[in-house]
Amino acid sequence: MSDLSIRQLQEADFLEIPRFLIAYSFRTTPPLPSDEEWRKTLAYFDGAASFVGFLDKQPVVHVAYGHMTQNIRGKLYPCAGVWGVSTHPRARRKGYAREVLLHTFAHMHKEGIPVSTLYAFRESFYQRLGYTTFPQSRQARFATEGLLPLLKKELEGEVELTDIKSGSQAFRAYLRQQQGRIHGMALFNEKLKEQAHAQNHSWLAIARVKGETKGMMLYGIKENQPMEVSQFYYDDSAGKYLLLEWLARHADQITKIEMKVRPDEYPETWLADINVTTTSVEAPLGRVIDVASLSGMQVGTGSFATRVVDPHCPWNEDCYRFESQDGLLQVSRCAEADCTLSIQAISALIYGTHDPESFAIRGWGNPSAELQSTLRSMFPPLLPYLYETF
Repeated sequence: MSDLSIRQLQEADFLEIPRFLIAYSFRTTPPLPSDEEWRKTLAYFDGAASFVGFLDKQPVVHVAYGHMTQNIRGKLYPCAGVWGVSTHPRARRKGYAREVLLHTFAHMHKEGIPVSTLYAFRESFYQRLGYTTFPQSRQARFATEGLLPLLKKELEGEVELTDIKSGSQAFRAYLRQQQGRIHGMALFNEKLKEQAHAQNHSWLAIARVKGETKGMMLYGIKENQPMEVSQFYYDDSAGKYLLLEWLARHADQITKIEMKVRPDEYPETWLADINVTTTSVEAPLGRVIDVASLSGMQVGTGSFATRVVDPHCPWNEDCYRFESQDGLLQVSRCAEADCTLSIQAISALIYGTHDPESFAIRGWGNPSAELQSTLRSMFPPLLPYLYETF
């Protein structure tokens, strides 16, 4: 039995107990952040669940999660965004981080949170804990002059320029609208966004056609450096090309543009001769915490019964029927199963990240060829996009 003791931190603990673990793992040290510097990060603890493992009364492992909502196949679910996973060097590779994470899963379940996401220091570690990897977003880089042909077009609409501090409320409302359309998109609470926008580090461009918002874009300008477009969202082609035309207007000021794009975005197709180069961005992972709470997402026709294997969340280990009723998923416990699927397979199905044919190779289950066809029908492949980074 482990000699690790685990407890949830309270507000009075945030200033001291997790500081060394998080700073040592994620920052340039020494020195450790001062009280004043560390207080600037405490907003991330607001409303979060934070757990620390202690050995001999000394903190050696930290795990936290923030509360989000996530769109999974058209339905918004409560979601736990895991962050700050950090371990003291003397406690590494001894299973302590895993122990605290499993304690955290149980707390998520107690809070009624059905899914969790995170960014991994090592994918294989988290895949063994039940997570499945999302497709990678990309960083696109291209010359501003490649957009110049757009200035010869007579595009309907206009672009308004403001700073993110002034436009924070409108941008946050637009993000919520986009979340309803984008599979996998998760958002933290409004307070965190408001505090980040108050620092006013980005310009906000708003594309409108006949007074209706069609797209929004955040970007920053640094002397002698590429323009960094950190957020690029649009409703349709009108919104997309209005925003790209706005970028073209900077051709005499900025030679290169770097833009983070979603996995389902293909900037090389926007215009001829744009000459885009792309690099992959760190991929997030997702996991089902409570199988019984997955009902309500949009699915295709079909039904099947499976025994779920999930040793890390034992409340999931049961036989379930997944059934489409009027286009929505209904999950219920049952007595007999058509196959056995691991929690990784269930996670891959709802997020649309892996074909069922690969489950046997991955060690995630044994669906027959006929059942694989049903799984594809109910859970067609999709490209989830998490949005939040943490």
